[in-house]
Amino acid sequence: MRMRLQGALLLAGVTAGAVLLPPAASADRYEPAMVEALAAHLGTTPGKAIARLDREQNLSRALAGLQAQGVPTDGAYFDRDGALVVTTSDAGRVASAGLKPRTGVRGEQALKRLSAQVEQVLGADLAQVQSWGPDIVQDRVVVTVSADASSALAGKLSALDGVVVERAGAALAPQADVVPGQIMDLVPGTNCSLGFTGTNSSGAKVMLTAGHCVVGNPDILDANGTHIGKGVATRFPSVDMGLMSIDAEDTPRGYVDTRNGSTVSITGLSKAPVGTAICKAGNTTGWTCGSITHYDQSVRYSGQSVSTNGLARSTVCTEGGDSGGAYISGNTAQGLTSGGPTDAECGWNRGAGATGFYSYYQPVVDAANHYGVTITTG
Repeated sequence: MRMRLQGALLLAGVTAGAVLLPPAASADRYEPAMVEALAAHLGTTPGKAIARLDREQNLSRALAGLQAQGVPTDGAYFDRDGALVVTTSDAGRVASAGLKPRTGVRGEQALKRLSAQVEQVLGADLAQVQSWGPDIVQDRVVVTVSADASSALAGKLSALDGVVVERAGAALAPQADVVPGQIMDLVPGTNCSLGFTGTNSSGAKVMLTAGHCVVGNPDILDANGTHIGKGVATRFPSVDMGLMSIDAEDTPRGYVDTRNGSTVSITGLSKAPVGTAICKAGNTTGWTCGSITHYDQSVRYSGQSVSTNGLARSTVCTEGGDSGGAYISGNTAQGLTSGGPTDAECGWNRGAGATGFYSYYQPVVDAANHYGVTITTG
């Protein structure tokens, strides 16, 4: 099974279940590599890229504030103009908060129910399907079928109101190859990248990672061959979250190693809205960037007879050797690399330059909630 590793990311201090956003950002809060990659991606100046990051985080805080007040929301995304579009039945309060209300659509919860209906329709035909899940922006569920999927299956899926069927390109694989470099070395024989550290409810030091990285509870070494911990739990393949214990003598750190000689301090974790700019640090591909495109995606990786559910999708490029490592938006933790297309060619430290690819990640909020982990912050 192909797996990817990701560059070291270490955090602490956020209580599981909380969705925390950093205070208003300024230029010195952002890693220059993120700013440069985003500026290149947008075809604009670093100053305007910083302004976009600030705006995204300010609008996300406004959305979180509305939700805390009980304002009904049913999915949100950033549109091309940078507005945060929110599906709601209370358009007045959403608009008064500086957000763009949307009504008269299915919404996130209905799309989740439709996605579950798709899974029931698939049944024994699961092997013909690569992925499926909500597309919040288009207000539909997209099912990606294999190139050789039967026309009967495609027709059956297309008959569902709100479902769109697409044909797949390359196969998908969870991403953890045996590669050299600064990695999370699994004993015996495979590698993954370090993920978000923290403490559990007993105060023990732990690390959240991709579940497929710790199947079988392997011993874990760092790049120097020093024992740093052991896998203790995994939920793969139902979802792709797992947990590693950290040895008593080792110290969790509240920052992401960007793999380009710098670090990014972590101030919290969240599920940022679709359209938010995001970057990841990976052992094989270094620092690559893009934007969040989907949540609640179900994926059938190559060679897997069941689906992995609850994943997010982004336009960030990843390759084998990136699994388990860190996706961040600004200074806010977002996820852990899960997998992607087997034909991706990202290069190294290309920021947003590796275009035309995509990847899946396990949202870190869900992993922290499930395992009761308070992540390390800087």
